[in-house]
Amino acid sequence: MVKQGHYAKVSKQKRLRQLKQRRQAQEKRAVMPEMVSEFLQVRYHLTQAAKQRPVMRQMMQRFMAQWLAAGQAELSDNGQTTWSVVALTKQTLQTFNRQLPWQGYALVDQEMARWTAFLNKEVPAVPLSERITLTEALSPVTWQACLSEQLAINALLALTGDSRQLGQITTEQVRQLQTSIQTATGIDWEKVAQLLDSTVIAQNTLSEAGLDDKTHQWLEKLKKLTPQDFNDHVE
Repeated sequence: MVKQGHYAKVSKQKRLRQLKQRRQAQEKRAVMPEMVSEFLQVRYHLTQAAKQRPVMRQMMQRFMAQWLAAGQAELSDNGQTTWSVVALTKQTLQTFNRQLPWQGYALVDQEMARWTAFLNKEVPAVPLSERITLTEALSPVTWQACLSEQLAINALLALTGDSRQLGQITTEQVRQLQTSIQTATGIDWEKVAQLLDSTVIAQNTLSEAGLDDKTHQWLEKLKKLTPQDFNDHVE
């Protein structure tokens, strides 16, 4: 007759073996830190692209790539696994600066709620040995403040015609213009268009190969969008 202790021993060995197998499987699925940006860009495309029209899809791919480049630098250069969503978003907007037409900012504005939902779900789930933690969530109010501030800076730079004049722009100038382009519900894109209609993209921001045919086609689609288009949902 087999004693009860034998069953307990076998059961314990089985659990240990299952735990070992599960740990090995997790290790095989783990993402290397230097691959986080690529991993999340693929995830974003797989989960969001089918819901977006081409002009929106291309804009958000560019925005996501810039945002993740900043996050990847934090991870690769500093080993930083705590990412401030607000700080990285501000850095991304500053990177685009005047090099992105106002229509591009308007598209990002429309997609912001879905984009932040993706970040909140997917970034902490990246299978790293030490998971990424997101801090300073980007609320609608915070996003509008970040966006209106960058648009105001872009408009002031457009008036000077020289991006090197950034240091001469005062906080009060930015604040006044920032207030003038906001409404109770968001951004007044009619005013923004009047201020920034001549803004063009610089090659080094959106494409390492310069403005290729695909980028030119996308820019032409952007230019056709008017402030009235953003009264409704444009993707």
